[in-house]
Amino acid sequence: MIVSIASVQFVFLALGMLALNVLLKAGGYAPNLSASFPPQALFLAHQGLWLFCIPLFWIALATACQHWNNRLLNETTARISGALIALTIFSVYLHTASLFF
Repeated sequence: MIVSIASVQFVFLALGMLALNVLLKAGGYAPNLSASFPPQALFLAHQGLWLFCIPLFWIALATACQHWNNRLLNETTARISGALIALTIFSVYLHTASLFF
């Protein structure tokens, strides 16, 4: 289950970055051109590769949660947090894409 949740996170990040870059290029974005693009879109376009660290950290935490028999940090907590991270990634990119329209 951890692998499937992590895969969804990676897919949402990759497709979000791809869609955002397509929207920026279609709007005439160039790094040396001063135009009015949403700051959140520019931040995600320039710093988006660092966001791929989030699923990697989540995989490490979820794997550790599988091996710990703690009341707070267990496999259910890891699944819920992974689904919330995937939903957050999707909603951030969806909101950023909606700023173009």
